[in-house]
Amino acid sequence: MMRKIIREPNGSGIFEPGQDLVVAGAIGKRGVGLALRERKAELSARFSEEFLQTVREQTEEKLDLTPELLARCGATEWEYVGEGGVLAALWILSGAYMRGISFSLTKIPVRQEMIEVCELFDMNPYRLDSGECVLAAADNGGDLVSALSERGIMAAVIGKAEKGIARKITGNGGTGYLERPRLYEREDPNEGKDSGDH
Repeated sequence: MMRKIIREPNGSGIFEPGQDLVVAGAIGKRGVGLALRERKAELSARFSEEFLQTVREQTEEKLDLTPELLARCGATEWEYVGEGGVLAALWILSGAYMRGISFSLTKIPVRQEMIEVCELFDMNPYRLDSGECVLAAADNGGDLVSALSERGIMAAVIGKAEKGIARKITGNGGTGYLERPRLYEREDPNEGKDSGDH
């Protein structure tokens, strides 16, 4: 059973089956930035200063993903990727509209340097606070990606909104179902993974 998530709509508040899901901005920026500040010794022992400076610049990149910009580029609804990372944002947007989603982990934009930092500390980049990063719905995700790319913003179509209530996820290990983020684990201790939603 899918539980409705109460939130204020963004943009025109349209999230319909058939729309594309787009991630704008690289995931994990804020979480990796925190690791850079708090675990300097471990990072310096593993990586060169040049590498760490590159990662630092990536985490500090300013994208200015304002509501006005997102709407102008074609997004009809969006969720900023905060606590719980991009997977939590997918859960929230899906639950807010009681819609299914299907998406590919491998299509979510992430910088290789940040992945290497995440691997050192066994952090999941898909569940890290991402700072300036947005999950958006659009009638034409390709057009939204192009409009953002023209402004120097990394973006990719990662999936679609679907009929029904299943939250399907594909990755290197095949197809599965999105697990409830820790933010929502207190909702119902008897409700397990999302696989029962389809």
